[in-house]
Amino acid sequence: MCQVQKKTIFTLIAALILGVGLHFLFSWLPSPITALISPVRESLWEHLKILLLPLLLSGLYLTHGRGLDGLAPWLLTLPIIAAAMLGVGYLYHIVWQGDWVGFDLILYAVLMVAGFVLAQILTPLTQHPGIPLLCLMAVLLMGWMIIWFTFFPPDMALFLDLSKHTPTFYILPS
Repeated sequence: MCQVQKKTIFTLIAALILGVGLHFLFSWLPSPITALISPVRESLWEHLKILLLPLLLSGLYLTHGRGLDGLAPWLLTLPIIAAAMLGVGYLYHIVWQGDWVGFDLILYAVLMVAGFVLAQILTPLTQHPGIPLLCLMAVLLMGWMIIWFTFFPPDMALFLDLSKHTPTFYILPS
C-alpha cells in the first residue's frame, strides 16, 4: 500500500473518531462555544457538525500546501454530503419514523467514507477557473447557516430534537 493511501486511511479513521467525539462534546462541556462544533441535541441539522467538521479538517490536512485549488474538491463535497445526510435522515427519522441508533451510525460511517471518495472523484470538476472560489463561498454560507441555526433554529422538522420534539434553541445554556 502506498504512503498516500495509508495517510488517507489513517485520516479517515481519525475523522470518524473525531466525529464520534464531537457528538458527545456538548454534553460533556455545555457552552455556546462547544455548541458551535458539537450537536446540541438530536436534530438532523445539528448532526451535520459531526460529519462536516471532520471532513473539512481531513481535506485541509490531506491537501496541505496545495491552496484553494487543492481543497476545492473537499469543499464541493461538503454540501453534497450534507444534503445526503439531511435527505436520508429525514426519510428515515421523519417519514418512516425510524429510531434505531445503529442506522445513524451506519449512515455516518457510509457518508464519511463517501466524502473521502467523492472528493477524489470531483477533483477534475473543480479545476476550472472560478470553481474553487465558488466552492469556498458555498461552504462559508453553509458554515454560517450551521452557526445561525444552532442558536436560532426554525420551527421545522430538520431542527427538532428527535428525542424530545423540541427546537434545539430552547435547550442551549443561558
